[in-house]
Amino acid sequence: MALLYAEQVEYMDLDEMQETHDEEIAILNEVDKLATYYMMDKTESKLAALEAKLDEYLAHVKVHFANEERLMNKYDFPAYEMHKMAHDIFLMDISIAMKQWKHTGDIDKVIRFIRNSPEWIVMHINTVDAPTSVYLSRKMAEEAKKDQG
Repeated sequence: MALLYAEQVEYMDLDEMQETHDEEIAILNEVDKLATYYMMDKTESKLAALEAKLDEYLAHVKVHFANEERLMNKYDFPAYEMHKMAHDIFLMDISIAMKQWKHTGDIDKVIRFIRNSPEWIVMHINTVDAPTSVYLSRKMAEEAKKDQG
């Protein structure tokens, strides 16, 4: 059973955002799977695999958010500040959990954060990213039409 399914979130009008969300959901589910393996068998190799996947997830989230913010800026998205603040809070929360883990060696806080994050992710995608995607898609189509005409 996956932690999060793509079907739980709205489909994005902008393919680029859809692909990013699909990739991120897959990585998140892999993190959860590796966390489960680690909890059952706390070996160094299981921990290393989990740590690498967590680092991949955090890097992906940072690129994901930066790209959305770049597009929102480029196309003057009216709710940019609110959307960026949501990104900043999520990044701060996950970064704190990861720093505490790396400082104390206690991975439980990160696992708890990951396993609680689907509620935020679904809410964010469905109520914040979906309208952003509609807006950006429309603006990009208008831009393409101007470039052709």
